[in-house]
Amino acid sequence: MTTLRPRVTTYVYAVLITAVVMLSAANWQAHQQAAGFWTAFASLLGLALVAELFSTRLTGNTATTTAVSFVPYIASIVLLGGPWPMAIAGLTEFVAETIVRRKEPIRVVHNTAKEIVAIGSASYVYVWLGGIPSVSGFGFHFIPFLSAAALYFVISNGSVATAMALSVGHSLHETWGRAVGKTILFDLFASSLALLLAYLYSELQVLGVALVLIPLFFVRHSNHINRELEQTNRDLLELMVKAIEARDPYTSGHSQRVAEIAGALAREIDLGFREVETISTAALLHDVGKIYEEFAPLLRKQGRLTDGERNVMESHPARSAELVSTISGLRGHVEECVRHHHECYDGTGYPQGLAGGEIPLGARIVMIADTTDAMTTDRPYRRALVYESVVAELERHSGTQFDPDLVDAFRRSAAIRAMVSTRGRAVAPIAKPKPPKRKLRIAR
Repeated sequence: MTTLRPRVTTYVYAVLITAVVMLSAANWQAHQQAAGFWTAFASLLGLALVAELFSTRLTGNTATTTAVSFVPYIASIVLLGGPWPMAIAGLTEFVAETIVRRKEPIRVVHNTAKEIVAIGSASYVYVWLGGIPSVSGFGFHFIPFLSAAALYFVISNGSVATAMALSVGHSLHETWGRAVGKTILFDLFASSLALLLAYLYSELQVLGVALVLIPLFFVRHSNHINRELEQTNRDLLELMVKAIEARDPYTSGHSQRVAEIAGALAREIDLGFREVETISTAALLHDVGKIYEEFAPLLRKQGRLTDGERNVMESHPARSAELVSTISGLRGHVEECVRHHHECYDGTGYPQGLAGGEIPLGARIVMIADTTDAMTTDRPYRRALVYESVVAELERHSGTQFDPDLVDAFRRSAAIRAMVSTRGRAVAPIAKPKPPKRKLRIAR
């Protein structure tokens, strides 16, 4: 059983208490006397259960479950109203989490409770804004419906994001951006199927539920394919990087580690999710230009490079950027971060000699992450450094090679300390800085 942080457990119990209060305070007599009410309730509950049975699970960096049970949930707001959508969502989630997915008890509690809170809140907002639930006649109330759907997705996805943030120590801003902001427009568009379901049921009763199955599972399949493509693209990028790094045993896994450090540093300075994702991608691809044959003998060379060889090696940021630009989705910011990740803060770097704020923020972050991983990797000419020595070196070159603000953020980041500490070896602390200062060597 997975061990969760105490604050995650506290949060789950808070969601559970909220759900219990909402269920206890509800008026369960509302609307149930209407003709055909119980048939509608059973039909929507059955459709929700079927949707969960056919949910798909994607695996990758994170495990994701793709289901379309939200369609009958939201349709129940339009048809049944009151607390009844909470009953449908609660029963469906409990069965799906315990029988279908066999989750741990704490996760069953959270996922069931957060759906009750999300759909219950949406149901009350629908009525409060003027929506009139009815089994017998379809009434389209645009503002109430759109508001209810938006509130449902924000609470449901946001609750998952909050639990994840508390569990892994990421910022709420980032996890909410991933779970809510990135999908809200698609979710609202897909929620139009709930309106279709409500209309078909009011016109055709149970037959209407059967008719909506085709577009319902088309949405499910599209959602699955989109997420699968995103994961496949990331896997292909990582595979390409691993193939390049296989040329040099000392840089195996280098780009993936640089991406992790860069992402942690970007989060430390409170960048948004999309910016963090962009910088992490640039960090992953910062050395892809080394796949060209001209770099192969230089990567395998044991001794120091000649001036001519150094000039060739210093062309790799531009070659990497050119290669990255062949992928349309990576042109622009990712490409520029890759191109300028060897620019120094004082303008003495390459390829263009940019200085200070002229250097893209992402490139300044990748520079620090790249250098950090080089210092914490065993090389032929020295052993890996410990965290304290890494920080001392970064501070020594702060304002010349590195952005001083980013060095400060690096030093205060607990996440980076944990990453670096697991790699650095127990070596003697470095000596006090002595002029003149030489630039830190970065892994070829």
